[in-house]
Amino acid sequence: MKKWLVLSCHTGEGHDSAARAIIEAAKKKNIVCMLKDPVSFGGAAAKNAVSSTYNKMLQRVPTAFGLIYKAGELFDRTGIISPVYYANALYAKSMEEYLQQEQFDAVICTHLFGMEAITAIRKRYRDSVPCFGVLTDYTCIPFLAETNMDAYFIPHEDLCAELVHGGLPKTKLIPFGIPVGDAFVHPVGRDAARNYLVIPPDRRVFLVMSGGVGCGDLQKICDCFLDDANGDYVVYVLVGRNDDMYERLRQRYAACSSIQIVAFTEKVRFFMEAADVMISKPGGLSSTEAIVLGVPMVHILFIQGCEPKNAAFFMERGLSVYAESVQIAVQNAIHLAEDHEQARLMRERQRIYANPYAAEDLVEWVLDHAH
Repeated sequence: MKKWLVLSCHTGEGHDSAARAIIEAAKKKNIVCMLKDPVSFGGAAAKNAVSSTYNKMLQRVPTAFGLIYKAGELFDRTGIISPVYYANALYAKSMEEYLQQEQFDAVICTHLFGMEAITAIRKRYRDSVPCFGVLTDYTCIPFLAETNMDAYFIPHEDLCAELVHGGLPKTKLIPFGIPVGDAFVHPVGRDAARNYLVIPPDRRVFLVMSGGVGCGDLQKICDCFLDDANGDYVVYVLVGRNDDMYERLRQRYAACSSIQIVAFTEKVRFFMEAADVMISKPGGLSSTEAIVLGVPMVHILFIQGCEPKNAAFFMERGLSVYAESVQIAVQNAIHLAEDHEQARLMRERQRIYANPYAAEDLVEWVLDHAH
């Protein structure tokens, strides 16, 4: 029986969601999988500090993340080994001991930190077991080229040129798409989703996604809907794990039936299927889930970093509409809900670019090549 290690870092939900999708597909092949946060090999304090710092930064000062990401891009161009590599190399010995103890047949990394740690192991200790990277954004992220994986599973073949320019060998790029969970591969349908969520079938439904950590000016989005939308509609606002935002918005719109604030939920796929239109930050994983389900989508930037590249990829291919402000995002969403032909054409484009079976394809490929 095969045994794989899947490494993901708890910085947002995307990396973990991709990891869970891979594990779900692997289990169908009777593969035993262990899910670990690579930073945990540096101790529980290090793991908690990384996830807490990241989440609080996006919730409270999202501009800081953009500045750090931009600095990373500039540093990456120098060709000097990054501080990110050295930080993750600190726990490489501990991870190497774990790999030897457990005797894994393959390691799959859905986050840069895991790829950096594995690269340090390969440099310092031995040529480790077959190791693979999974990209969860539609761009070449900083420091990716300094990692040494046997292959990289990328969101789409259109990104090959950018990734090669960024320093990755073309022969290592496998364009299967971002892995999504089985629930997104087998949708229940709009009517069943609305029935499950107790939403009248004839009501216009807007979904606002703020990411796993919950960021963005959601109050302004809600107010714009109240100002601009007419008729029988409801806006579901998913605030992720941002408890402060949930309480603040819940109290503000408690008397308004058209605005429903939703705390962190495992029912995201039902809300997506139920929605006529979704407004979302352009996270790589959530945006991929949306096109797999065929949800008309408006992207708006809440944070910088890699998400402007994600938004550009989707907009340029007709997979979403990009809005430069909250007010325009709401206006675009209302228009998209009313323009059924535009929504139909967007869904057609989404079907062309989506691969619902990316996780299964990845597992099959690793089984064939991890020797």
